[in-house]
Amino acid sequence: MKRYILILTSALLLLSSCTDFLSEENATSYSVDYVYGSEDGLKLAVNALYAKQRYYANDTESATMFALVRATDLVVTNGGTGNFYGIYDPNYLKPSASQPEFMWKTMYSIIGKCNDIIAAAAKLPETEAVKTAVSEARCFRAQSYFLLYRTFDRIWLNTESVNPENINSERDYHPATQQEVFDLIYSDLRYAIKNLAMTSYEPGRFNQAAARHILAKSALWMKDWKTALDQVDTISLSSAYSLVPLDQVFNAADLNHSEALLTQQWSTNLGGNLSTATPKGNYSAALFIGMYRTEIGGTNEESCSYENWGYTYGRCLPSPYLFSLYDQEKDKRYTTYYVHQYKNTSDKDIQYGDVVVKPGDYFPLYRNGNLNKNVLPGCVKYGDIWTREPFETRGYKDMIVYRLAETYIMGAEAALMLGDQDKAKYYYNKTWTRAGNDEFTGTLTLKDIIDEQARELAFEGDRWYFLKRQGILIDQVKNYAGHPDLEASLKGRTNLPANPHFVRWPIPESEIINMGAENFPQNIGY
Repeated sequence: MKRYILILTSALLLLSSCTDFLSEENATSYSVDYVYGSEDGLKLAVNALYAKQRYYANDTESATMFALVRATDLVVTNGGTGNFYGIYDPNYLKPSASQPEFMWKTMYSIIGKCNDIIAAAAKLPETEAVKTAVSEARCFRAQSYFLLYRTFDRIWLNTESVNPENINSERDYHPATQQEVFDLIYSDLRYAIKNLAMTSYEPGRFNQAAARHILAKSALWMKDWKTALDQVDTISLSSAYSLVPLDQVFNAADLNHSEALLTQQWSTNLGGNLSTATPKGNYSAALFIGMYRTEIGGTNEESCSYENWGYTYGRCLPSPYLFSLYDQEKDKRYTTYYVHQYKNTSDKDIQYGDVVVKPGDYFPLYRNGNLNKNVLPGCVKYGDIWTREPFETRGYKDMIVYRLAETYIMGAEAALMLGDQDKAKYYYNKTWTRAGNDEFTGTLTLKDIIDEQARELAFEGDRWYFLKRQGILIDQVKNYAGHPDLEASLKGRTNLPANPHFVRWPIPESEIINMGAENFPQNIGY
């Protein structure tokens, strides 16, 4: 069995998979005994979990974290690393692909350290500080297992800490049942709910509201409508959180406002990025805005501007279907969450097919009658004009992990499933009317909620899982993915129906080898 040396710091712990066992050496002023044998040490270990989660969000061009954002009905996927997930390309979506391995190994690395923290805490006095550290670790473990289960359907469940006494013990590798997975998730989150305050004691830390939000989300997967609604009701009645004006949800570098239940903290300060030397931010700001800069030309400094949201890769863009869901005259999200045209910010006339775009004018979407993928509209939720120069690829804007708008939409669904139209409409109208729409007073349907989930939460990472849970992923992709005038973006419409096993990711090839195919067979179809 493989072994890696774990270099222990307060900022970052190195990767390991569920089948990699760790030996430790002291490479800093903090000894292993201190980290796992004291209250302050446990907090350092928990800090490392947050750093690991940032590391996951910073995968090259965020190819893993956002691979499935590309693969829904709301997106025009537009080349680059991970594009094959957007079009469900069977030539590349296979067990040897790097994205499944990166997710699997990173999440199990986080889970392994959570297990270590929980086991170490059991040997310490049960102080408030220790219970807080354990609660945060259990939130991370629940979050990681929930992500793995929703992505792969079949996962290995492990709560044992690796230590010198058991490092060579034989492991029982077998897929956990759904009940086993969610029993652990429920248990972890209920512990955190009991021991955490509703709001974070430091920005970016897990809190009771985030734990309740994840529990509600998990309960929806189990069709446990009452548990889901109970969590939403408790968050709502706490008065600790409230929706902010639409133009304030994402429009700043610091997103620790009253709508954000949990934010991922990014900054150029040590601990807020991925480097102890030159700060390394994330690429998110560049992924969701069209590559307008290629039309302006020149160097990056000359062609990128804050007016057009800075440097872009243009990988993952809004689909015409998404835009069709908005009342474009009334729903303010249509203009607030998206940029629809890009300006010629140079001081020169630019020949654009058979027209000239003058300085200060906007590039048409079509050039010589053909759709120009470089100027497709973009989503500005991750847009960053606050922490990076216009020509820089990386930024340090906070990311909202969970927000109240999603909580309310989950509440609407749970109430609807319980037959409570009044409460369902109460939660539905929270986001619907905030956007400028007239209050909904009719009979609410699941289709209304499916569409409102798209309008409010597009590009925030949950649409693929939401459609999968509803059992409509294949139909939605088949009918709506991509742009009708961009042939390369439409391949998912045929590739997914032809390969229905793509509604789950393949177990990484390396993990099947490590665990043994006789113990943990590959997902069917791969």
